[in-house]
Amino acid sequence: MRIPKSTGVLFAGLLLIFIGGCAGSMSSMPPPPQMGNVFSLGTDAPPSLPSVVSFQVMITGVTVNNSGGSLSVLSNPVTVDFAKLDGLHDLIDLDSVPLGTYSSVTITGSTPVIGFLDTTQSPPALNSINATPSTFTVTAPLANPLVVDQNDLVGLLIEMDLRQTIETNNGQVTGTINPTFDVRGLTADDSEAEIDDFRAGVVSVDTSSAAFTVQGPFSRQWNVTTSAQTEWDDGGSLANLTTNSIVEISGKLDPVTHAIDADEVEIVSQDHFFLGGLITYVNPASPNPATQIDVYTRTELPDLSSTAPSGQINALALNGSENYFIADFRNPLTALLFSNTTLGPGQRVGVGGALSGSGDSQTLTVHRVVLERQGQEGAWIPGSTQIQSGNAGRFQLNDDFLAGVLLPQPVTVITTNSTTFVNLGGLSALTGNQALPLRVIGFILMNPQTNQPVIVARRVELLTN
Repeated sequence: MRIPKSTGVLFAGLLLIFIGGCAGSMSSMPPPPQMGNVFSLGTDAPPSLPSVVSFQVMITGVTVNNSGGSLSVLSNPVTVDFAKLDGLHDLIDLDSVPLGTYSSVTITGSTPVIGFLDTTQSPPALNSINATPSTFTVTAPLANPLVVDQNDLVGLLIEMDLRQTIETNNGQVTGTINPTFDVRGLTADDSEAEIDDFRAGVVSVDTSSAAFTVQGPFSRQWNVTTSAQTEWDDGGSLANLTTNSIVEISGKLDPVTHAIDADEVEIVSQDHFFLGGLITYVNPASPNPATQIDVYTRTELPDLSSTAPSGQINALALNGSENYFIADFRNPLTALLFSNTTLGPGQRVGVGGALSGSGDSQTLTVHRVVLERQGQEGAWIPGSTQIQSGNAGRFQLNDDFLAGVLLPQPVTVITTNSTTFVNLGGLSALTGNQALPLRVIGFILMNPQTNQPVIVARRVELLTN
């Protein structure tokens, strides 16, 4: 437990008085407990309704439990939109707990809100329901107990099963929820311990040690280390970072230093403003150069509720001078694949820009638009697989995930020989007469021949549960 300096001075003075009058009793004071460290990550299992774009809840507490009691691993309440993660992992917190073996986790939450799109309107509108019950407490057992050793770093992966959580009646959201979590223990080097949805503002840069410091949620600062193996997207580098930069970081927590060891860094803004979310409307439509996009905003740094509030659809003006990038795609053909003429509803984007004005009169000038990878889920259509060579080809998917309501049905999925197949022997395994449940991770791009969106897959996973 850390004691602030001012409190420490007072404590030291009282301690001297205490020692002078009661020195004999000091020998009976128990030694401080030995501590280990637990980090927590949040993710989601996808909902069954494509119109649901948000399930936001205030997580007010996370405790680990054993026969000796319960201990908190969450320093401050945090608002998490579980539906935005698309299978990605968001860093929630890092805290110290006494050594021991913990068998379950208790999660408390409040003020859950379900957001969904109404596509009967043009442009689509966002509706929301304040879910009930408004508070909840859920205790989830750990299939494998969490063992915390001295100076160890272990983690919890907290997955909210949105299918089980959001109740429906004949396909319609009722507003009633039954919060359902699957919680797993992680080691620091576990593949599931990868952080891949963490954005923060740069505070300082140390080029001599190839490191920088960022400020994330709760104004908490995190050290980030880079190496020769760290990939910098869109031509960025450590030398490009300033205190106006906002970055998206993928990596793992170092088990010794607790810094984020970055395997990928993307500079999403150089102007101290960033918002990320889902495009719901483009005007005019592709292939015309867009002059406005409507973005359902899921992330905003800094939090400026009067300019482009998170959890709402915000209209952003474009003038053609913006830079367009595809995340983690270093290829000179990027400009041909993604630009102001190939924007479409259903794309997940990050937008960086500059703010001007003050108060309610602030305006955002967009400087860069980054197409982000995203997860979609649905059923493979039997007979739709076409193979060109190896794993290069395409198939069709009835997409029932978040952005599915904004995409043509069925949607075409394009695979390459670089596509990873999970629980499948490759593209040729998509065969037979039965629809197969799939999760596809990749980019939504506009096909210039048909002017229709397609999913270019980085990973295709057969869902087995």
